[in-house]
Amino acid sequence: MRIISPIAAVLTAGLVTVAGCKKADAPAPAPLPPPPAAVVVFRVTGLEVGKSILPDKSVSNPTSIFAPRDTVYASVATEGTSAGATIRARFTFSDGQLVNESSQTIAPTGPARTEFHISRPNGWPVGKYRVEVFLDSLPAGFKEYEVKRP
Repeated sequence: MRIISPIAAVLTAGLVTVAGCKKADAPAPAPLPPPPAAVVVFRVTGLEVGKSILPDKSVSNPTSIFAPRDTVYASVATEGTSAGATIRARFTFSDGQLVNESSQTIAPTGPARTEFHISRPNGWPVGKYRVEVFLDSLPAGFKEYEVKRP
């Protein structure tokens, strides 16, 4: 007759107990929450300059060449929503001399355009110019243009 040691008996009983137990089904994972709504960032998406402006405040024929007596229009395109953003346009002559600077506070709820323009009854000096656009004091883009004699 064979005698089972107490350790072997405990191990055998443990194996029988483990084998006889059925693991309960794990609960189904909780459904994932819906993805967060896309974060809409308000930003400048474009800048055009030209000699005329359309009712939607876009430039009708973008150009970089102007005559001395032309009005220079700048159209700033934005997208996103803002309760109050400030768009500033700064026009300078080639040597950095300030020609004009103005700003507008806007509160768009989607794509929008903001228009700036400058004119000079006696005509602009011939040379290279630049319009810089700022969004809430941060640089947002620029365009260079030139005034030439016809």
